[in-house]
Amino acid sequence: MRAKTRTALFVGLVLLILGGAALLGCRLGWLPAANAQDDTTQSSMILMDTVVDVRVDGPNSAALVERVFARMAELEALFSRFIPESEVSAINRGAGDWVQASPLTLDLIELGIEMGRLTDGAFDITIGAVLDLWGFGSDYRQVPDEEELRAALATVDYTKVEVDRKAGAVRIPEGSVLDLGGIAKGFIVSQGIAILRTARMDRALINAGGDISVVGRRPDGRPWRVGVQDPDQANQIRYILPLDDQSVVTSGDYQRYFTVDGVRYHHIIDPSTGYPARGLRSVTIVGADPAVCDAISTAVFVRGWEEGRALVERLPGVEAIVISDTDAWISPGLAQAVTTP
Repeated sequence: MRAKTRTALFVGLVLLILGGAALLGCRLGWLPAANAQDDTTQSSMILMDTVVDVRVDGPNSAALVERVFARMAELEALFSRFIPESEVSAINRGAGDWVQASPLTLDLIELGIEMGRLTDGAFDITIGAVLDLWGFGSDYRQVPDEEELRAALATVDYTKVEVDRKAGAVRIPEGSVLDLGGIAKGFIVSQGIAILRTARMDRALINAGGDISVVGRRPDGRPWRVGVQDPDQANQIRYILPLDDQSVVTSGDYQRYFTVDGVRYHHIIDPSTGYPARGLRSVTIVGADPAVCDAISTAVFVRGWEEGRALVERLPGVEAIVISDTDAWISPGLAQAVTTP
């Protein structure tokens, strides 16, 4: 039976950014605009298969927004395995051999390996072959053949990825497929934020399809307000949390999925089984580094209600909102700050 596919490309279906009572940048994002009076620039661009919104308040904001978008596009061209000329594509083509890579690509791969260790394999950057069987990353999605799935699972093991910093090279096992999609978006956002901090911007925001990082506070001096979607009701906000010089990422089973015979299959794959992780509906992670938040949100979703919460509790500087079919948990560091609409 043909799969019925649904993909949420817009932040309005993942996280809603709130400014006072008004929605900022949800749905289709911002239109390019500049305000000469306070030198504010807001603009949108399609990158990383999603809408990326950038807002900068301060001198030379328009030029800075252009620099941020240029840098993010440059990094996507390095990290995406769906761009044939990317370094990750070259690594996958050369599986089994050492392949040269830039320092930034090595940085991201090493971070992915570290996230694998930190999460006991719940996050794994070698999941690519399994994702391909499910069709995530393509227009045709299906429930894989069991024998093919077992063969693909045999290629999933982040501990076998080797990085040689001195030689500037990386090697993955023959048959493995490196997929940095679970961490690259956050990493790219962090590089954009770094440009803005270097320029000493006091107030800025980057929203890459729900991977959100902010610099400073809103123009009225209060923290940015981010709405977390109710997994059961599209465009309905379940919780509102303040954000101040932080990042927030949500992983949910409603973002990218397809249905076959009435069963929903989403894109958050458990590396130990090769099947979509079950038990949770969404995981929102708040922390300093959007790339780390990216990986941890996936890992908590994979680990489930008990082990996922335990993972959050043992990680310093990480807070979470975990929603299941029947319950919700807000980590102690967020409990007093989170409100409901």
